[in-house]
Amino acid sequence: MFDGLLLSGTSTVSLDAKGRFLIPARYRQALLDQNEGTCVVTRSLFDKCLWLYPSEEWDTVVKTLGSLPTLQDPLCRTIQRVVLGNAVFCQLDAQGRLLLTPELKAIAGLEKNAYLIGFNNKFELWSEDNYNAQCAQDEETLAKAVASLSEHTILNGLKL
Repeated sequence: MFDGLLLSGTSTVSLDAKGRFLIPARYRQALLDQNEGTCVVTRSLFDKCLWLYPSEEWDTVVKTLGSLPTLQDPLCRTIQRVVLGNAVFCQLDAQGRLLLTPELKAIAGLEKNAYLIGFNNKFELWSEDNYNAQCAQDEETLAKAVASLSEHTILNGLKL
């Protein structure tokens, strides 16, 4: 059973001119209570979005990445460089907003409208355009997978 802060659901958020956005109320108090309002924002390894970790979850990420064999494996070094090298600690302000750096905003193509998606132990923050493109891609992936579901043995016994 997951014993951390479970994050789920999709919320629309707006970035102001300074790059701040309001954390939805349903998450705000939990972030304040369990993480003193501290989050870490970094770029996604896989998609054109940002990952936002509550600080306690970030500690686990750092331990996991720190255990990778970086001396022997260039991929491990790259993963550390991308995730840790782009990480920025952010503190919720008095209004419950997080401030993104211009560099992180540019990486994800964030402008005004965005989507904040709870993704188990972290959030994903998507620009409107990137989110819509990803949703279309997800639909296509699911449609193809349904046609060949029996080939996906990893899904055997999946309970939803």
